[in-house]
Amino acid sequence: MKQIIFYILFVATTLLHAQKLKKSDLLKIEKDIYKTAISNYDWDVAKNAIYHITELEGKSSTYMDSLAYIYFNTNKFVSAVKVADKILGQRKNQAILELKAVSLEKLNLPKDAINIYEKIYAKQKTVALAYKLASLQAQLKRSVEAYQTLRSAENLKFPKNVQIAFPTAKKGKQQQIPLKAAYYNLMAMTAYDLHNFDMAIQYFDKALKIKPDFFVAKQNKQAIELMKKKLENQNPPPPEKNNKPPKSDK
Repeated sequence: MKQIIFYILFVATTLLHAQKLKKSDLLKIEKDIYKTAISNYDWDVAKNAIYHITELEGKSSTYMDSLAYIYFNTNKFVSAVKVADKILGQRKNQAILELKAVSLEKLNLPKDAINIYEKIYAKQKTVALAYKLASLQAQLKRSVEAYQTLRSAENLKFPKNVQIAFPTAKKGKQQQIPLKAAYYNLMAMTAYDLHNFDMAIQYFDKALKIKPDFFVAKQNKQAIELMKKKLENQNPPPPEKNNKPPKSDK
């Protein structure tokens, strides 16, 4: 009887050990497949390998981050958001939070994207994030919020190597504009939306000082100057009152 019990325990232990080895072997194979697929830019194979890896490692697998980036880089933004939510439900991750914000923006969900960008900007104040957040706020005509966001970043350090594409006079052509010039152009547009034409023109001048051939800023400035002149002609200022006493006839 004791021999039977010992044999059963031996077989059970051996099977359990074999299962563990099998799981680790499978995990190694899937990770090797993933590495090879990534090196060959085969996103579908890499994605499938990650699903197998996460099944073997569990929900806390760090390979979930890679899955979110694969979906994002292949323009599958709905899937990217869903995977990001799973990751953020397990742990805090600033990079994945930003990936979710950009994905929501790509899905044309600016309100949802704003909510995420506000959380990110509260913890990590940078000019680039302020510009992104303010752009979305301005898009929804939340001009006061956009202006306040931009003002909060005005004294931060502007990165020199960040540029933003803007259209030019030639259809289909773009020019790269330094972030600082783009920032002042957006400041000018929010000032215009708030009906402060003089301030808008001042900010356009700052943008053009940085990038004199900034086509969009030039066009915007000219349009606002014409509008301002038209309004002034329609509503001329009242004549100045003469406070001198009238001349006596004597």
